Amino acid sequence: MGAEFQEYQAVLAKVDAKFAEIVARRAEQYACARGCHSCCLPGLSVAHIEAAHIRAWLAEDPERSSRVRSLLAARPHGDSRCALLDASGGCSIYPVRPLLCRAHGVPTRLREGDREQVDVCHKNLTQVPLTSLDPSELIDQNLLATLLYVLGRRRDPHDDGSRVPLAELV
Repeated sequence: MGAEFQEYQAVLAKVDAKFAEIVARRAEQYACARGCHSCCLPGLSVAHIEAAHIRAWLAEDPERSSRVRSLLAARPHGDSRCALLDASGGCSIYPVRPLLCRAHGVPTRLREGDREQVDVCHKNLTQVPLTSLDPSELIDQNLLATLLYVLGRRRDPHDDGSRVPLAELV
């Protein structure tokens, strides 16, 4: 993929690095692994820049695109999981998975007005009160949403911030 996605890919790399940093602090308390798909819920959607990035990746390899189309038709998990999960629970678009998926598993913070919510996968940090976590052990969902909006508008000034269902990318 070309320069069109350079800034977006830099953000992906930073989120991946932050995820790894957070997990490394308490590695024995994280269950995240290939095939675990507790967080891969149905009906997920992505920002337009994420959709364009995934489509560009699929377009690079017709065989890859065909496999993902076949997977969407087969729906091995029915409506209980993300439509892009293969039969073994692996992500068919893992190298280009969206920010939401990259951040899931570790504690995330979401602020709405005066209210703040911290959440984590039910399989992780089961012995740690979330209120005891250092802010550096959290990924800020508001920041990710803002970055996606800004990057989306830079790429396309008409991007209105609406979302694209993952299952409709192919």
